[in-house]
Amino acid sequence: MNKFEFGFAKEDITPRFGAPLCGYFNPRPNTGALDRLSLKAAVFRTSGRSYAAIVSYDLCYILAGFVQGVEKILTEKKSPLAGKVLYCATHTHTGPYTSEIFDADYTDKDYMQQLREKTVTALENACASLAPAELYTARTECTTLAFNRRYVMKNGKILTNPGKLNPDIVRPEGGVDHAILMMEIRQNGFPALLITNISNHTDTIGGNLISADWPGRMEAEIQHELGFALPVMSIIAPQGNINHFDVTSPVNQTGYEEAKRIGKAYAAAVLAARYRLTRQADTSIKTASMQVPAPYLKLTDEEYAAAKKVYAKYKNEVMEAGRDFTSEDIAKGTPFVMKYFAERAIACRENPIKKKRVETQLVITFGKDLAIVSLPCEAFVELGMKIRKASKYPMTILAALGMGEIGYVGQPGNYGNGGYETSPSRGLADRTVGEAIVKTAIALLKK
Repeated sequence: MNKFEFGFAKEDITPRFGAPLCGYFNPRPNTGALDRLSLKAAVFRTSGRSYAAIVSYDLCYILAGFVQGVEKILTEKKSPLAGKVLYCATHTHTGPYTSEIFDADYTDKDYMQQLREKTVTALENACASLAPAELYTARTECTTLAFNRRYVMKNGKILTNPGKLNPDIVRPEGGVDHAILMMEIRQNGFPALLITNISNHTDTIGGNLISADWPGRMEAEIQHELGFALPVMSIIAPQGNINHFDVTSPVNQTGYEEAKRIGKAYAAAVLAARYRLTRQADTSIKTASMQVPAPYLKLTDEEYAAAKKVYAKYKNEVMEAGRDFTSEDIAKGTPFVMKYFAERAIACRENPIKKKRVETQLVITFGKDLAIVSLPCEAFVELGMKIRKASKYPMTILAALGMGEIGYVGQPGNYGNGGYETSPSRGLADRTVGEAIVKTAIALLKK
């Protein structure tokens, strides 16, 4: 049996009062915090030679440029972790901006510099705490908290979040991955870290108060039930077309109470399955990475003509002062929303991004049974299912929003018939990118 060691560290990354929150179309200056945000760093080592690490952020996303900045520091410091860290975000929509988005930049540059420094500090502290450990894994599921949020409507179009009890809904466009993969690290027989891999969107709260959303509430509930502060790291599985809204129920599902409900429910599922945790004898560690081109969407002539026609009809529309438009506005096709999305589509043709975009995917494997592979996007759940089906590892953890974030990525058939996620914009990935990411992930898992 290989000698297996583990170290852990955590840093508070809650932004200052008043810093705008990311996750919607317009910034929301925060007026306080419901709970704190953190980054968690887990470092693994076998036989004193092979290293790997995971850093999870309570943030909406991190970009490849940020990852490269951290890696540059690690390389300069001659850290054994350089090139062996998987960075991922939980995708909370009540955290600060980390880059320009929707053609506007509300990023606090000092905050981002501190984030880089805290990441390096956490990794160094985790390395300093390396000690003998055991690795356990288990699998369970929860079928009542996640739903495909894209629906085929009676008019044949796809609509995202069409509204509760909408009589025009025919069926969901796709499926849901109900699996929950669990990875627990123990030291001296005592739990030291629990990692969960769950497919659901992290957007239950809204408003202008900082929160880690349901992953933060899940961690708090697990700690409460166990009676000690076990760190819980949430690695979000592909969820680009998934959220928590049950359209068959009239119950309001937005707000902090909803985050607590979901967090408690996932905690119950995880805690109930801990008896299944099985020690993994082979803990040999390997890491590998590959680059994947992520070109921007090219608008067809038909799509361009349709967008110009819509814009001409609604060009004088304005949103009421003081509010952001919502998923309900999108579902109803309010005039300003129609204009907004037409403008985004037209910009694909008239002001395209010419710079080539290349992302990195990374895999960490533990023996022959466990692998963690990154996807630099909000992948549709079907892409993750393809990766797991092709993987030789019985436990394949999928880290969406890992090593970067290029936005929503679906299958070719998800484009061109409606749905917010695949509506054309300058930054949207091309229809072929999903297949390329799946191919790259599968190739990494074969190494």
